Amino acid sequence: MLPLYTFIALMIGGEGILRYITSTQTQWGGTAAIQAFIFLSWVGCAYHVRHRSHLSFDAIRNRLPRKLRLAGMVIDDLIWLVLSGIVIYYSWDVVEMHRMLGATLEGTDSFPQWVASATVPLSWALIAVRALQDLVILLRDPGGAPQPGSGSP
Repeated sequence: MLPLYTFIALMIGGEGILRYITSTQTQWGGTAAIQAFIFLSWVGCAYHVRHRSHLSFDAIRNRLPRKLRLAGMVIDDLIWLVLSGIVIYYSWDVVEMHRMLGATLEGTDSFPQWVASATVPLSWALIAVRALQDLVILLRDPGGAPQPGSGSP
């Protein structure tokens, strides 16, 4: 995530300096920063899925008996897997459309739009892998399952 944050900061800062000095800016700079931020958001989501620190309703879950809490974690992972499948299935159509049309990223002459669009299904595939990792860890050793939001792997 750090390289993406660095890229976004350099892109935005560089565009600001360029605009101040030359009263102009690159056509692709804003689009590249936006695409990097979208990818960064999904990578961050995968990180939080893996560490169970994503948005959850812990006030209720932490009061449940241990077996119900574990069942809730399994349901969480299954929901992430189903949601990942849906997003990958439908977003891949957009990637294919951009590829078949030969669309280029706004402001560029040669950077394919499908590469930028492919970050969505690829990122959701990473989220699915992270959910599977959680599920395997949980099913192998239910006693070692982390508390939701604890940040432990």
